[in-house]
Amino acid sequence: MKDDQTLIDRFLRGDQRAFDQLVLNHQEKVRQFMYRATGDFDDTNDLAQEAFIKVYHQLHRFRRQSAFSTWLYRIAANVLSTHFRRRSFRQWLPLGDRLAADPAPNPDDAADLRRELLAQLPRLPARERQVVILRGLQELPVADTARILGTSENVVKVAYHSARKKLRGRLKYD
Repeated sequence: MKDDQTLIDRFLRGDQRAFDQLVLNHQEKVRQFMYRATGDFDDTNDLAQEAFIKVYHQLHRFRRQSAFSTWLYRIAANVLSTHFRRRSFRQWLPLGDRLAADPAPNPDDAADLRRELLAQLPRLPARERQVVILRGLQELPVADTARILGTSENVVKVAYHSARKKLRGRLKYD
């Protein structure tokens, strides 16, 4: 992977291929982020494309105070927020089994737990859902999650803890 800063400099000087390389370097992570948030392949591709279009038009505003990937995730998170506002937050994300704090004893229970988690996610506040995606699913460090969401690390930690606690409390354990 070529250095992002070098590619950005080349793009800003007019080299369109440099932007293509930036997309190639980051598209899979952005697509995974979008898919985990929507659970829909069609939405995934459309939203990822929308995020990269925004990056293309805004790259001259990137201040380099953080990693390019952090800035890119912030744009992707904003695209998702807009997408879900348009859809009235009917659906947020398919949650992987690994986010459940207590492992289910057998595969059937794990599938049931996943369905219950999915049913509860739309009830989380938007900030907590975003933190679950970035911190839990994308496995980003707390500092990066905070930068992407434009908040403090403590807010991220509290939101993540709160979301997990709410989800655990709403699940039906036998």
